[in-house]
Amino acid sequence: MNTSLSIFISVIVIAALIYFLLKQKAGSVSKQRSFKQTSETSTTAQAGNLNTELVQSKWRDIEAMQQSGASGLKNALMEADKLLDFVMIQKGFAGETMADRLKSGGQAFTNLNAVWAAHKLRNQLAHEVEHDVVAPQVKQAITSLGNAIVDLGVRLS
Repeated sequence: MNTSLSIFISVIVIAALIYFLLKQKAGSVSKQRSFKQTSETSTTAQAGNLNTELVQSKWRDIEAMQQSGASGLKNALMEADKLLDFVMIQKGFAGETMADRLKSGGQAFTNLNAVWAAHKLRNQLAHEVEHDVVAPQVKQAITSLGNAIVDLGVRLS
């Protein structure tokens, strides 16, 4: 009798756990979908309405980061890459990823190869543990990303 009761209670507890886990996962997917829709809507609504003061402020932060050694340079490159991507999104470039946006709107840049090289270096520093920060190379990449932002009509200084 005790064994049957224990098995019955165990089955109810396991079923309840599965129910709550599935319900939690469904809620998480719903929140992600809602955020993505809100993000896409605001991006579409703001395309062309770029807050240049925000971009200039972020660029000043990027310039300051470069004074903090190798980790500062790496962070500055990450932020410069994100900032260019932000500007491209706000300007209405098409694509799911920055690479897609560069492919679709590359003609907007005076030196697309330099922008690609900077983005690739950023990806290497972000994803490859053994990739070392080479200061001149990173500084050039940051300059290239800044030039790309200027190409899109944003004065940085």
